[in-house]
Amino acid sequence: MKNKLLSAFIAASFLFFAGCSVSDSVDSEYSKWTFSGTVIDSENGQGLSKVVITYQDSDGDIQTVETDASGNFFIKELPYGSLNFSFNYKSIKDKDTLYYTPKVINIGSSGESSRMEGVIAGTALIVRMSPLNAKLEGECYLIEESTEKKIPVSKAKVYLVHQDTAFVNLSPKSFEAQTDSLGKFNFTKLPADTGLVLRIEAVTHKNLRYISNDIDLPRLKSTSTTNLGRIYLSRDTLVSAAPLIKKSNVMDANRVGLENVSQLSTPYYIFKENLKTDNLSVTVKADTVSIAVVPRVNKDTLFLDHTEAFPPAAEITVKIIAYGKDSGERLEVELSGTSAFKTGMGIYAVTSNTWPSNKNFKASFGISDTIWVKFSKTLAKNTDRIQWNYTSGVDCTIYGNGYYANSKTWINKDTLFVQMLEGILMNRDRGDSVGMNITVYADDGSYMKGFVVRTELVVPQPTAKNDDEEDDDADANADGDSANVTFVQD
Repeated sequence: MKNKLLSAFIAASFLFFAGCSVSDSVDSEYSKWTFSGTVIDSENGQGLSKVVITYQDSDGDIQTVETDASGNFFIKELPYGSLNFSFNYKSIKDKDTLYYTPKVINIGSSGESSRMEGVIAGTALIVRMSPLNAKLEGECYLIEESTEKKIPVSKAKVYLVHQDTAFVNLSPKSFEAQTDSLGKFNFTKLPADTGLVLRIEAVTHKNLRYISNDIDLPRLKSTSTTNLGRIYLSRDTLVSAAPLIKKSNVMDANRVGLENVSQLSTPYYIFKENLKTDNLSVTVKADTVSIAVVPRVNKDTLFLDHTEAFPPAAEITVKIIAYGKDSGERLEVELSGTSAFKTGMGIYAVTSNTWPSNKNFKASFGISDTIWVKFSKTLAKNTDRIQWNYTSGVDCTIYGNGYYANSKTWINKDTLFVQMLEGILMNRDRGDSVGMNITVYADDGSYMKGFVVRTELVVPQPTAKNDDEEDDDADANADGDSANVTFVQD
């Protein structure tokens, strides 16, 4: 037993320190580098077989490799620079499918040789993937400041954050929960792993704000439920009520910005007195990018109208300079930091049969194939509302409507289908790239701008003609008629 463990340790050590190497440079200025490693189950340390690893090669093509029976992988001929490697795995037993946490890891060459002949990449990698079958539960309470009573906190939003930046959450909703009327919360389908942090959103009780510090969770175990017991929120003495603004639909009573605000929502702020419309100044930013808004005053309320949706998952800061109508007082307020509000995810692409992570992934498409993209929301049924724009970096742009239309488009609930028409294949060679750049609208009015899909094109070959047919075509052309070319699908 000891000899087996020693042999395994020596093999793992060699893999870790010798996983990436330089090959001789023959045809290129730089040497290629290799990348190797092992993918293991974080719960039991066993190697995972047939983990799908995808990356983009020097030609821009998506390549796929799988781990062997021991979880090892070896990738060679990688180009100079850094690459993103996607690790995906699921275990299927009978009719049950157990998903593991996907990971996207950036690995690259670390330096150039003195003679510019090659590059040396980093060490081999041990990738830990966790089964998504752990559970977590607990209770949320506060101690009321005036009575010192222990009160369960209902409808408090609870979040989990994974500290591993390579971790990709298959289902974002699995990391969000809300306490019930008894203050209880629970999570399911969590990674059986370490590195999770619990956050409880601040709550307001009797005009006072209560908060909780981040909680580092113990290691979650596969098929087990971890109970955190009772968590108490404490009174936040650092936040006071805004002196100028009495109420807002994007802040709570303690001037703390709300989260998951709709991109289409019109923010408003109710001031302590009526406002003048003269010398009114409003600046709105998402991170550092300015957003165009049209301020509108109705007595003591300032509305921020906007024609374009706010960016998704963005922190929105607002700076207002106004003047009281009766007092003439300058009312200046900057709502940033904890006072900034955050937009929700809005509409986004969930999966597509052009993505390598999809089980129905296709490397290329012809006129008999249909490209589909599934979005996070139900789409507006009117396909004419979709905006089609020029797609850079491809040989041919797909258009679903208008003068340049070369495809048939339809919608089924949350999925957009695009079937290319035969005309798109004219003057195209096998392997040419096609792409679409669209603005797509959800049923609720939100939209996603500049969504791009690129893929390769399968071009059918023309049928062969005999000498008589060629003579007939020549005669037809001489008479001013166009010759018909018949295409057959491969």
